[in-house]
Amino acid sequence: MKILQEAFGEYNDEKVTRIRLINDNNVEISCLSMGAIWHQFLVPTKDKEYQNLLLSFDNIDDYYSNPQNICKSIGRVAGRIKNASYDLNAKHYKLPQNDHGNTLHGGPHGFSTWNWEYSTSVDENSVSVTFQKKIDESMDGFFGEIQASIVYTLDNQNKVSIAYSAIGGKEDTLFNPTCHVYFNLSNRRDLTTHELQINSDHILETDERLIPTGKFIAVDNTAYDFRNFKNVESVLKEIKGLDTAYVLKTNLAAILKDKESKRQIIVHSDRNGLVVYTPEKIEGQNISFSRDKGALANKNEGIALEAQTLPDAIHHKNFGDIVLPSHSKQTYLISFTFKQ
Repeated sequence: MKILQEAFGEYNDEKVTRIRLINDNNVEISCLSMGAIWHQFLVPTKDKEYQNLLLSFDNIDDYYSNPQNICKSIGRVAGRIKNASYDLNAKHYKLPQNDHGNTLHGGPHGFSTWNWEYSTSVDENSVSVTFQKKIDESMDGFFGEIQASIVYTLDNQNKVSIAYSAIGGKEDTLFNPTCHVYFNLSNRRDLTTHELQINSDHILETDERLIPTGKFIAVDNTAYDFRNFKNVESVLKEIKGLDTAYVLKTNLAAILKDKESKRQIIVHSDRNGLVVYTPEKIEGQNISFSRDKGALANKNEGIALEAQTLPDAIHHKNFGDIVLPSHSKQTYLISFTFKQ
């Protein structure tokens, strides 16, 4: 097991550090202090090279020059909060707007906009980096102070675990974070050889602004049915991109696999939702991922698998509880296991 630390440029006059975690199988992940970004997921190939399973950039500025939230930490609350407001304990709270009058992915000053303090640890079977930040209303516009931490752990079973924790302050607040991680398991710049399985019978109905209406829609006889493995590219041709919240039945959320390379990512989550997103509309955003070698990115070059409590849960009692009570601690866990 090994941990390496190195400079990764500067952003907003702050030095950014890359932390590399390497296990005994020579599988490696790297994370950036800025945004607590999951930068790379490197796995050995047969020709003794390495394949990065994530969409990544070679410099920190590129992560912030487009709206795609590439592999960033998202919080306090992932997804959309309708009308950028909510009622709690007989009080009405307003939040910063950044999406057609709604709050998206923690608002304009969420988890991904800060340079986090960090520490590392290593034991016989795993290596970890812990990002920490004390967050109050003046920083992100959410009422109530929290002490937040994000822990990335890589073990010798090639499992990447991400633990999100928050300790509440004097006031109740909201907490529903995720990682906006994008995968491409192949050597291609598309998803034509990818197959996906999701343990879900229902998706959320949404309005024209992608705000949940409160209704669950059965996936039977629809393009959204991934209960058995289905080719991702064929679905995207039918529905012109995914931006869909799946209601999970089990902790085993999804399996993504590439038929050519035989690589697989197995996703587990302790929450009830998985948002699946493909970047259908990236034309004009001047995006070039590391794997593009200087060319402009293709649409749907990767697929985001965002495990979380169902979006806009604060407005729907049956969606799950995202309230963090005062002086309490909440921890959520997502894991991504690589197999080949």
